Amino acid sequence: MSVDMPISPRLALLSLLLVLPLTACDQVTGLLNKQQENGKAIGAACRHSGRALEDCYLRNARVPKADIYAGWKEMNEYMLAKKMDIVPALADSADQPSAGHASGVASAPHNGANVSNTHN
Repeated sequence: MSVDMPISPRLALLSLLLVLPLTACDQVTGLLNKQQENGKAIGAACRHSGRALEDCYLRNARVPKADIYAGWKEMNEYMLAKKMDIVPALADSADQPSAGHASGVASAPHNGANVSNTHN
């Protein structure tokens, strides 16, 4: 004997409201993992370039310090184990005194030909 009991609309709505948020849990976890991996990559790059951990924190204020430290520490251990030297970072625009100065002119290859002076 089976009894066909109709599902009340309230029960259906309640179960839908309880189950619906659970469908996106994996996306939230994935987003958090991406942010952690990004922070670790930043920390590793800072260590590989020889930047101090504090400088790395200042340059990347929006990234959690724990993630930066984890990447910096992993890269430090790796570099010590492999006896790697640091690779100095190229001077970026924040380190140069005239960051707004025509960057295309400064980075263009110079072939030794006569170049007119554009800074009159």
